[in-house]
Amino acid sequence: MATITAPTIACPFPSAINRPQTRLFGQIHFGGPRFKEDVITVTRIDPFSVAAFSQEFSLYYRVYNPSNIHSTESPPVVVIHGGPSLPSDYLYPIVHHLPTSRSIIFYDQLGCGRSSQPEQIYMYSIQNAVDDLKEIIHSLQLEKFHLLGHSFGGIVAYEFAKSNNMHSSVCLSLTMNSTPANMETSLEEVSRLEAELRRELQLADKEHNEASSLVRDMLRKRYECRTEEMPDSLQAAIENRGNTFGPEAISDYVAYPPSSLFFPPVLIIRGQYDFITEACIQGWREIFGQNSNSRDNAYREETIENCAHYCHLEDATCFGDLVKRHLFINDY
Repeated sequence: MATITAPTIACPFPSAINRPQTRLFGQIHFGGPRFKEDVITVTRIDPFSVAAFSQEFSLYYRVYNPSNIHSTESPPVVVIHGGPSLPSDYLYPIVHHLPTSRSIIFYDQLGCGRSSQPEQIYMYSIQNAVDDLKEIIHSLQLEKFHLLGHSFGGIVAYEFAKSNNMHSSVCLSLTMNSTPANMETSLEEVSRLEAELRRELQLADKEHNEASSLVRDMLRKRYECRTEEMPDSLQAAIENRGNTFGPEAISDYVAYPPSSLFFPPVLIIRGQYDFITEACIQGWREIFGQNSNSRDNAYREETIENCAHYCHLEDATCFGDLVKRHLFINDY
């Protein structure tokens, strides 16, 4: 079976590091939807330090419709990007398809975008990403909120919901968009799809180097983002992605059931042609399909036709409608 050289959950493209200049934090942007931006401080313990030396890093966040962040009628939604290390830019268009009565919170995980980018790999892990999400929620003093995770971001959201013991904060719902329950399965599926493309193009193994660009382009247009041109927001995120913490670091991830029978209502969204295939989400069905003790309709799947991995860019209206409904029915 053929394999790809740089598999990724969110986008298997080579990175082009081109860091944006630092922005003024706390400003309100009037050229479009209003938002404010700022940073919080997160810490990492150096495991090689005898004295358990800790280091501080900045985590960038952006809040759209910030005046409603503590609304009890429309609690905020925290959006978690994929990659790992693909910054939030490609998710910003979601704000145009959710009501202005709801705050929408994005943040760049450590290692990408406008957040600090330590080069030591031991600074990164799924658990560290979950802990950073907890810091965001604590710093913004969110009492009730929804989580929406794309690709790897859905893994972070799920693991947060499993471990959430913040008694002052309640996760009302969980949306996992194009999120695999088993990373090994997802990488195998990408390899299978690539092999099928190579057979379709009648490419021999010895032609791999010469044909890799063509195959990658076809993968993108068929199984990743089926728009004619690469959306600007996705292109910006790719160009500014981190290069320390990548998909290979989470290749052994497998989702295990939560220990509690009670779990926030879950919505799984994927595109019809998503490289996160039916096989990749089978684990979610096994975890949630037989257990809906938390609320009525606690687990639901939706497939958006003619879309792939970036449904919110390929069919923004349909994606927005699904998310709006899921948030609304679970606001209380």
